[in-house]
Amino acid sequence: MALLQTILVYTIACIAGFYTSVRLAIRYVSNPSAFPVKKRDKPPKCLTDPDLGVHGYLSLKGIKIHYVEKGDRSKPLMLFVHGFPEFWYSWRYQMKEFSKDYWTVAIDMRGYGDSEKPSGVKYYSMDYLVDDIKQVVEALGRQKIILVAHDWGGAIAWNFILKHHEMVQSYIIMDAPYFPAFPEVAKENPKQFFCSLYMCFFQLPYLPELFLSSFDFRGFRRLFRGKNPKTPFTVSDEDIEAFKYNFSKPEGLTPALNYYRANVLRIRPSSPSQMKLDIEPHGLLIFGELDRYLLPAHVPAAQKYVKNLEGRIVKGANHFVQQDDPDTVNKYMREFLEKNVK
Repeated sequence: MALLQTILVYTIACIAGFYTSVRLAIRYVSNPSAFPVKKRDKPPKCLTDPDLGVHGYLSLKGIKIHYVEKGDRSKPLMLFVHGFPEFWYSWRYQMKEFSKDYWTVAIDMRGYGDSEKPSGVKYYSMDYLVDDIKQVVEALGRQKIILVAHDWGGAIAWNFILKHHEMVQSYIIMDAPYFPAFPEVAKENPKQFFCSLYMCFFQLPYLPELFLSSFDFRGFRRLFRGKNPKTPFTVSDEDIEAFKYNFSKPEGLTPALNYYRANVLRIRPSSPSQMKLDIEPHGLLIFGELDRYLLPAHVPAAQKYVKNLEGRIVKGANHFVQQDDPDTVNKYMREFLEKNVK
């Protein structure tokens, strides 16, 4: 089964790679001067705004992690874990809102932003990522946290909850499926299979980096805003420039893509007995209605197997739900926290 899965993934990857190479070649020929990544020596002002919080570093076992904190350290710790292609800045709206009542800390995961970037795919396996979160919590001097995560951060959060649920007071996960239920969703919704094909493409070396960075990360605008952007934008031109600045650094993309390369082929179907997550911490799963990569059907699917899990769908919001419609997300978060955090 594992061999067939590997063959299928790399077959799809090669087909996607050929198609992408042709597209890139055509675009390059039509406008070669616009193809390179713009050099960025200084961060945009939004990244140095003191109102967003105070920057710091944690020296963990084998890795140095960058973080931004805002709020009173005597209050409960709300730890934010970002996804792809993001970094701590993705949580700016939530940190501003919840730092009034919590000690909010947003980290750059290993390989992202100003955190260290180990060389080698193996250093981005789920075991390392989960252990990073555990070490961060311990380094911050806490035994329990409110865990808030998105996308890859959500995948890490699910695994952290499975392994260290005693360290979780409550959790909020956004646009990240409960993976044991993923095959069920894909079977009932064939669209999910096609939405996930990019994960196969990301298994290839070099080409995904070239594609994502081509024409100075032109795809970031559509990625974060969607096809029909709202007015006024919750993701401004300066915000997009912040993401471009972050990923245009040396080795800015490869470590982030290594999350896919280290973990996607390790996902295996779960037996019925393994699918149940019977834990005490209460959770909230939020999805954007218009998520192009992961269908909102993952919310009821997860609720079938995870104890004490609430679900919310944000109408009109894309995959980057916490940035696309922060007001609604913050409202749902606060309603959940008022019930479940004493």
